[in-house]
Amino acid sequence: MNNQEILTLAIIIVVVVLLLLISGGVFSYFYTSKIAKRLYKNQWTRNGDYSFERGCSDASVDYHLDMFNKGMEYREKNKKYIKEVDLISEGLHLYGEYYDFGFDKATIVMPGRMETAYYGAFYVDAFKKAGFNVLCTDPRAHGLSEGEFITLGKHESLDNIAWAKLLHDKFGVKHINLFGICGGATCACYVLTNKDCPSYIDSFISDGMFYSFYVMYKGHIKDEKKPVFPVLQEVFHYIKKYNDVNPYKASPKDMLKKIKTPLLMISGEKDKFALPKYAQKLFDLSISEPKRIEYIPNARHSHVRYDNQEAYDKAIYEFLKKIY
Repeated sequence: MNNQEILTLAIIIVVVVLLLLISGGVFSYFYTSKIAKRLYKNQWTRNGDYSFERGCSDASVDYHLDMFNKGMEYREKNKKYIKEVDLISEGLHLYGEYYDFGFDKATIVMPGRMETAYYGAFYVDAFKKAGFNVLCTDPRAHGLSEGEFITLGKHESLDNIAWAKLLHDKFGVKHINLFGICGGATCACYVLTNKDCPSYIDSFISDGMFYSFYVMYKGHIKDEKKPVFPVLQEVFHYIKKYNDVNPYKASPKDMLKKIKTPLLMISGEKDKFALPKYAQKLFDLSISEPKRIEYIPNARHSHVRYDNQEAYDKAIYEFLKKIY
């Protein structure tokens, strides 16, 4: 092969590579970018509508709807204990429901994405049994609360510090437990690593705490049968650009190394998003004292108490009674 033939072959190879790159970019633009934009719009911003209203976040899933309805039944039976509460945090008007049973201790329920104060009603009795009042809130951009963007716990943590101060200053609560479900557990980690976290926030219970947001959301995209690459990266690009948070850094695995607050980690053995193996890694990283991890048999992500209420409530009761 002479020099001219070599040069021609090299040019052909370069042209083919460029065509592949261009076609890949076009494919991404017309296919994966539309998927990413839809996921971002539906899951991470309110966009001026009220898609995250108080109500069941997914009535198409029978067990999720049943869990929600059980929570609403409990709420209806205990309406006499509910006090409607609100506050202003970072210029946003936020709302919640406070189940005041007359105790001097309270739990703040910190739900995952798309869930509101109504979702929290299902968990109230587990804490009442242990001698705790319960605050269920509409996170920013959810329910009655104002806001457009979900910030993976970064700004929501400031809201929850404000809620804790309200419980302490207005209602005389002396001890506050943070109860975080899925992304709510990440929010609790942000609270507990904030230099302004009040000392009366003195225990932490997580349910389905994920290792990192990257690992968890990758699992969600797979579960929805969407192409992980580049959809994951594109959604993260939108979150970083518009939601004032770096999704790559929303990782309990990094924050738990700094949190000494007593910790109970609850993990469902059938959790396919916050896998039990990652729960164990998180537990090993934690410097909390005391700390305990409870694996609940036959339990799925964000439905652990629904799947095994007896074991769930027992773990919470024993942990809180030991701490307080």
